[in-house]
Amino acid sequence: MVEQRFYKYLGPFTLIELVDGIDVDIPEGQFTDTQIQNAAPVDQATQVDITYLEGRNSLKKSADCVAAACFVHADKAHLVGGNNVLALISKHPRADFAKILDRLYTPLEYGVQNITGFTNVKLAQGVVIGTGAEIGEGTSIGPNSVIGPGVRIGNNCQIGANAVIEFSKLGDGCKIHHGAILGGTGFGVALTGKGGVDIPHVGVVVLGDNVSIGCNTTIDRALFGETKIGDGSKLDNLIQIAHNVKIGKHCMLAGFVGIAGSATIGERVLMGGGVGIRDHLTIGDGATLAAQASPIRDVPAGEIWGGAPATPIREQLRQLSAIRKLVKNKPASK
Repeated sequence: MVEQRFYKYLGPFTLIELVDGIDVDIPEGQFTDTQIQNAAPVDQATQVDITYLEGRNSLKKSADCVAAACFVHADKAHLVGGNNVLALISKHPRADFAKILDRLYTPLEYGVQNITGFTNVKLAQGVVIGTGAEIGEGTSIGPNSVIGPGVRIGNNCQIGANAVIEFSKLGDGCKIHHGAILGGTGFGVALTGKGGVDIPHVGVVVLGDNVSIGCNTTIDRALFGETKIGDGSKLDNLIQIAHNVKIGKHCMLAGFVGIAGSATIGERVLMGGGVGIRDHLTIGDGATLAAQASPIRDVPAGEIWGGAPATPIREQLRQLSAIRKLVKNKPASK
């Protein structure tokens, strides 16, 4: 469910109202006056929601779909018909789904400046605080930082200068250093024949207790649901955390780490500088990734991996040794 502390809900709509102006085919005689309450991912949609089906694992994703309606390619319409789901035949299901998100939800406006009513909170010059924000006791916020509408910040947090925190909920004792940005929109783009369509993100960012976020690090809000950083995790400067990433407790990430959307990082994971994690990968509890490692498959718990593409570190060292031997034994050119 989209959190109304951050977003204004504009629905409900009848189906025909919601898809007005969008190039979709609705089977003749179907229930276009059906009420649509919300939008949701295909595996979470209920009988009053609209969703979409596209891309890899479509068969698996569609198995339990019970949405009221679903944007889908004509050649995959049969996948959603088994549970009385109305198939909306679309050339670009993900892009059309993106268009209706803006019709159902809009971010709350900042409203009247609110810098009073907080207990034992230190606000430096130039701080902007949106309507409905909550700031816990003992928290300090540095110059020119921006706290968005509905944001919740726990007790005894330290927010540096020029930080931006929107669509976020922070636990106690968090440290957000200068220039960090929490809750920006994720990099979600649906491709069409005419180029890309930006996908509105209507999720949030959640930080546990005692989380540290380094200077100029960015953590994108989820498409739906949460981008989450667990208790005690520490992130260095210049790190990118994409939408819907889940990072467990007490992880340590060095500078220039980049984690793509919907990756899952276990607890007590260590990442050296420049590590790159592709989307939807899982890094197990206690794993270590050496600097600039780039795994293309899941990393088991407790293992140490390195290289690009990353492999277990002993295997990586054997490969490097073999390469050195090949070079050493190569005949000299005449």
